[in-house]
Amino acid sequence: MDDALKRELLDKLNAEMNVKKESKDARFDSSTGTLYNNSFRNYAVAHVDTDNFTKGKVYEGGEIISGRMQVIDDHNRPANIDVADYDFEFRLHVIEK
Repeated sequence: MDDALKRELLDKLNAEMNVKKESKDARFDSSTGTLYNNSFRNYAVAHVDTDNFTKGKVYEGGEIISGRMQVIDDHNRPANIDVADYDFEFRLHVIEK
């Protein structure tokens, strides 16, 4: 994708989200094609009951690295969940208002 087009898309997104250019609230990593924004959140919803997770509970996750998202389980321990895991439903890049 053309760098000028990337900057234009990022500027439009920032304008829609009322992000000031100088605030550094959003950035685009051109090497990975990932848009980072402080108001984006990732969530995992458990579809099964296990020792570490409760069915129907929503877990806030971190960044996705190598296809895995880190969440804090019911025992306050970090757990890495594969985004292809059918035991969870993932809501990625949800905009917090």
